[in-house]
Amino acid sequence: MNEIPLSILVSVAGAVVTVWIGGFVVGRIVSPYADQLDENSGLKEGGRLIGYCERLLIYVFVLANAPSAIGFLIAAKSIYSFGESSGERQHKRSQYVIIGTLVSFAYAVTLSYLVRWMLRIFA
Repeated sequence: MNEIPLSILVSVAGAVVTVWIGGFVVGRIVSPYADQLDENSGLKEGGRLIGYCERLLIYVFVLANAPSAIGFLIAAKSIYSFGESSGERQHKRSQYVIIGTLVSFAYAVTLSYLVRWMLRIFA
């Protein structure tokens, strides 16, 4: 019987916890601020998908030993978030996005380095 190597199991489990469980964690943390937004603009579930992609890219960058690439994500997100921040409503929306982004990035970086450590120790 073929066994799946421990390193693959740790990597896949780490990706699931980082990307999908991270969506739940970030959502719970930023949910009190969603009530302060006047109107929800943008694609339905677009922010959630962007968050999944961000956390997956961070996970890959950290495991590939290229954490400096995370800086490009931060730059791109900053340009997006503050590119059109005029008016009170848009300013609140930008702050909401930045709070979510910072929480998401912190979560993803922490979990990614934890998985990387586990791979060194156990695999």
